[in-house]
Amino acid sequence: MSLVIIGTGDHARVVLEGLRASGQSPAGFIEPNFREVNRPASLAGLPIIGRLDDDSAWVDPLEPAEFVVALGDNRARLEAFERCLGLGLRPMRMTHPSATILGGAEIGEGTQICAGAVIGVDVRIGANIIINTSASVDHDNVIQDHAFVAPGARLGGRVTVGIGARVGIGAAILQGITIGDWATVAAGAVVLNDVAPTLRVAGVPARPMSHGSAETPEV
Repeated sequence: MSLVIIGTGDHARVVLEGLRASGQSPAGFIEPNFREVNRPASLAGLPIIGRLDDDSAWVDPLEPAEFVVALGDNRARLEAFERCLGLGLRPMRMTHPSATILGGAEIGEGTQICAGAVIGVDVRIGANIIINTSASVDHDNVIQDHAFVAPGARLGGRVTVGIGARVGIGAAILQGITIGDWATVAAGAVVLNDVAPTLRVAGVPARPMSHGSAETPEV
Protein backbone atom coordinates (compact mmCIF):
# COMPACT_ATOMS: atom_id res chain seq x y z
CA MET A 1 0.00 0.00 0.00
CA SER A 2 1.47 3.38 -1.03
CA LEU A 3 1.51 6.51 1.11
CA VAL A 4 0.81 9.98 -0.31
CA ILE A 5 1.04 13.46 1.16
CA ILE A 6 -1.85 15.77 0.29
CA GLY A 7 -0.31 19.20 -0.19
CA THR A 8 2.65 20.79 -1.94
CA GLY A 9 3.43 23.77 0.30
CA ASP A 10 5.84 24.35 3.15
CA HIS A 11 4.03 22.13 5.66
CA ALA A 12 4.15 19.26 3.17
CA ARG A 13 7.94 19.31 3.47
CA VAL A 14 7.61 19.25 7.28
CA VAL A 15 5.36 16.19 7.06
CA LEU A 16 7.72 14.49 4.61
CA GLU A 17 10.64 14.94 7.01
CA GLY A 18 8.58 13.58 9.89
CA LEU A 19 7.48 10.53 7.92
CA ARG A 20 11.01 9.79 6.77
CA ALA A 21 12.36 10.22 10.31
CA SER A 22 9.84 7.64 11.51
CA GLY A 23 10.83 5.13 8.83
CA GLN A 24 8.09 5.79 6.27
CA SER A 25 8.69 6.21 2.52
CA PRO A 26 5.94 8.28 0.86
CA ALA A 27 5.37 7.74 -2.85
CA GLY A 28 4.85 11.44 -3.56
CA PHE A 29 2.68 14.53 -3.19
CA ILE A 30 -0.86 15.28 -4.33
CA GLU A 31 -1.79 18.82 -5.38
CA PRO A 32 -4.86 19.93 -3.36
CA ASN A 33 -8.06 21.09 -5.06
CA PHE A 34 -7.91 24.71 -4.06
CA ARG A 35 -4.57 25.46 -5.72
CA GLU A 36 -4.60 26.87 -9.23
CA VAL A 37 -0.89 27.57 -9.58
CA ASN A 38 1.85 25.99 -11.64
CA ARG A 39 4.06 23.67 -9.64
CA PRO A 40 7.28 21.85 -10.52
CA ALA A 41 7.15 18.13 -11.17
CA SER A 42 8.72 17.32 -7.80
CA LEU A 43 9.16 18.65 -4.28
CA ALA A 44 11.98 17.77 -1.87
CA GLY A 45 13.04 14.94 -4.16
CA LEU A 46 9.60 13.31 -4.48
CA PRO A 47 7.26 13.55 -7.47
CA ILE A 48 3.99 15.47 -7.49
CA ILE A 49 1.94 12.59 -8.83
CA GLY A 50 -1.52 14.05 -9.28
CA ARG A 51 -4.28 16.41 -8.21
CA LEU A 52 -6.87 15.76 -5.54
CA ASP A 53 -9.68 16.73 -7.93
CA ASP A 54 -8.43 14.26 -10.59
CA ASP A 55 -7.91 11.00 -8.75
CA SER A 56 -7.82 8.88 -11.92
CA ALA A 57 -4.07 9.48 -12.18
CA TRP A 58 -3.11 8.21 -8.73
CA VAL A 59 -5.89 6.22 -7.00
CA ASP A 60 -5.79 2.46 -7.55
CA PRO A 61 -9.11 0.94 -6.39
CA LEU A 62 -7.40 -2.44 -6.01
CA GLU A 63 -4.69 -1.04 -3.74
CA PRO A 64 -5.99 2.01 -1.84
CA ALA A 65 -3.32 4.41 -0.64
CA GLU A 66 -2.70 5.75 2.83
CA PHE A 67 -2.63 9.53 3.15
CA VAL A 68 -1.65 12.46 5.36
CA VAL A 69 -3.16 15.89 4.67
CA ALA A 70 -0.35 18.45 4.98
CA LEU A 71 -2.42 21.65 4.78
CA GLY A 72 -2.26 24.26 7.53
CA ASP A 73 -5.62 25.81 6.62
CA ASN A 74 -8.14 23.93 8.75
CA ARG A 75 -11.09 24.09 6.37
CA ALA A 76 -8.97 23.06 3.39
CA ARG A 77 -7.54 20.19 5.45
CA LEU A 78 -11.05 19.08 6.45
CA GLU A 79 -12.22 19.16 2.82
CA ALA A 80 -9.21 17.17 1.60
CA PHE A 81 -9.51 14.66 4.46
CA GLU A 82 -13.17 13.97 3.70
CA ARG A 83 -12.50 13.65 -0.02
CA CYS A 84 -9.74 11.10 0.59
CA LEU A 85 -12.01 9.09 2.88
CA GLY A 86 -14.66 9.18 0.16
CA LEU A 87 -12.12 7.71 -2.27
CA GLY A 88 -11.60 4.77 0.08
CA LEU A 89 -8.14 5.88 1.21
CA ARG A 90 -6.86 5.30 4.73
CA PRO A 91 -5.63 8.16 6.94
CA MET A 92 -2.23 7.70 8.53
CA ARG A 93 -0.85 9.33 11.67
CA MET A 94 2.52 11.08 11.54
CA THR A 95 4.49 11.26 14.79
CA HIS A 96 7.99 12.67 14.63
CA PRO A 97 10.37 10.51 16.70
CA SER A 98 11.52 13.59 18.66
CA ALA A 99 7.99 14.22 19.96
CA THR A 100 7.15 13.14 23.52
CA ILE A 101 3.84 11.34 24.09
CA LEU A 102 3.06 10.44 27.69
CA GLY A 103 0.93 7.66 29.10
CA GLY A 104 -2.76 7.40 28.32
CA ALA A 105 -2.70 9.82 25.38
CA GLU A 106 -4.97 8.96 22.45
CA ILE A 107 -4.29 10.27 18.94
CA GLY A 108 -6.79 10.10 16.10
CA GLU A 109 -6.45 9.09 12.47
CA GLY A 110 -4.50 11.35 10.15
CA THR A 111 -3.17 13.55 12.96
CA GLN A 112 0.35 14.98 12.82
CA ILE A 113 2.55 15.34 15.90
CA CYS A 114 5.56 17.36 14.74
CA ALA A 115 9.15 17.55 15.96
CA GLY A 116 9.64 18.42 19.62
CA ALA A 117 5.95 18.48 20.52
CA VAL A 118 4.98 17.29 24.01
CA ILE A 119 1.66 15.50 24.55
CA GLY A 120 0.76 15.10 28.23
CA VAL A 121 -0.86 12.37 30.26
CA ASP A 122 -4.39 11.30 29.22
CA VAL A 123 -4.66 13.84 26.40
CA ARG A 124 -7.35 13.12 23.78
CA ILE A 125 -6.45 14.28 20.27
CA GLY A 126 -8.96 13.77 17.47
CA ALA A 127 -8.56 13.19 13.74
CA ASN A 128 -6.79 15.25 11.07
CA ILE A 129 -5.15 17.61 13.59
CA ILE A 130 -1.77 19.33 13.40
CA ILE A 131 0.22 19.66 16.64
CA ASN A 132 3.11 21.64 15.25
CA THR A 133 6.78 21.97 16.16
CA SER A 134 7.56 22.22 19.90
CA ALA A 135 3.93 22.78 20.92
CA SER A 136 3.08 21.64 24.47
CA VAL A 137 -0.31 20.07 25.19
CA ASP A 138 -0.57 19.34 28.90
CA HIS A 139 -2.48 16.66 30.81
CA ASP A 140 -6.16 15.91 30.13
CA ASN A 141 -6.49 18.25 27.15
CA VAL A 142 -9.13 17.48 24.53
CA ILE A 143 -8.19 18.61 21.02
CA GLN A 144 -11.09 18.04 18.64
CA ASP A 145 -11.03 17.08 14.95
CA HIS A 146 -9.37 19.33 12.33
CA ALA A 147 -7.84 21.74 14.88
CA PHE A 148 -4.37 23.30 14.59
CA VAL A 149 -1.91 24.01 17.41
CA ALA A 150 0.93 26.14 16.02
CA PRO A 151 4.66 25.98 16.82
CA GLY A 152 5.56 26.84 20.39
CA ALA A 153 1.98 27.12 21.65
CA ARG A 154 1.48 26.18 25.33
CA LEU A 155 -1.77 24.66 26.56
CA GLY A 156 -2.26 24.18 30.30
CA GLY A 157 -4.02 21.19 31.79
CA ARG A 158 -7.64 20.33 30.94
CA VAL A 159 -7.89 22.73 28.01
CA THR A 160 -10.46 21.95 25.30
CA VAL A 161 -9.79 23.06 21.72
CA GLY A 162 -12.91 22.77 19.57
CA ILE A 163 -13.43 21.42 16.08
CA GLY A 164 -11.42 23.37 13.51
CA ALA A 165 -10.07 25.85 16.06
CA ARG A 166 -6.64 27.40 15.61
CA VAL A 167 -4.10 28.23 18.33
CA GLY A 168 -1.39 30.53 16.99
CA ILE A 169 2.39 30.53 17.30
CA GLY A 170 3.59 30.96 20.87
CA ALA A 171 0.10 31.42 22.32
CA ALA A 172 -0.49 30.41 25.94
CA ILE A 173 -3.82 29.05 27.20
CA LEU A 174 -4.55 28.88 30.92
CA GLN A 175 -5.62 25.57 32.43
CA GLY A 176 -9.29 24.64 32.11
CA ILE A 177 -10.05 27.03 29.23
CA THR A 178 -12.32 26.08 26.31
CA ILE A 179 -11.56 27.35 22.80
CA GLY A 180 -14.78 27.04 20.79
CA ASP A 181 -15.26 25.41 17.40
CA TRP A 182 -13.55 27.30 14.55
CA ALA A 183 -12.24 29.98 16.91
CA THR A 184 -8.80 31.54 16.39
CA VAL A 185 -6.22 32.44 19.03
CA ALA A 186 -3.63 34.77 17.49
CA ALA A 187 0.13 34.34 17.79
CA GLY A 188 1.48 35.30 21.20
CA ALA A 189 -1.93 35.67 22.84
CA VAL A 190 -2.43 34.77 26.50
CA VAL A 191 -5.91 33.31 26.97
CA LEU A 192 -7.38 33.65 30.47
CA ASN A 193 -11.07 33.10 29.62
CA ASP A 194 -13.11 30.81 27.39
CA VAL A 195 -13.25 31.76 23.70
CA ALA A 196 -16.65 31.47 21.99
CA PRO A 197 -17.05 29.50 18.74
CA THR A 198 -15.75 31.33 15.62
CA LEU A 199 -14.38 34.22 17.73
CA ARG A 200 -10.88 35.57 17.03
CA VAL A 201 -8.84 36.77 19.99
CA ALA A 202 -5.42 38.39 20.34
CA GLY A 203 -3.24 40.16 22.88
CA VAL A 204 -2.20 39.87 26.52
CA PRO A 205 -4.67 39.15 27.93
CA ALA A 206 -6.52 37.93 24.84
CA ARG A 207 -9.47 40.02 23.64
CA PRO A 208 -11.70 39.88 20.53
CA MET A 209 -10.04 41.26 17.42
CA SER A 210 -11.28 42.58 14.10
CA HIS A 211 -12.19 40.16 11.33
CA GLY A 212 -9.36 39.15 9.03
CA SER A 213 -6.44 40.05 11.29
CA ALA A 214 -5.38 36.50 12.19
CA GLU A 215 -2.10 34.99 11.05
CA THR A 216 -1.88 33.34 7.63
CA PRO A 217 -2.19 29.53 7.76
CA GLU A 218 0.62 27.33 6.53
CA VAL A 219 -0.17 25.54 3.29
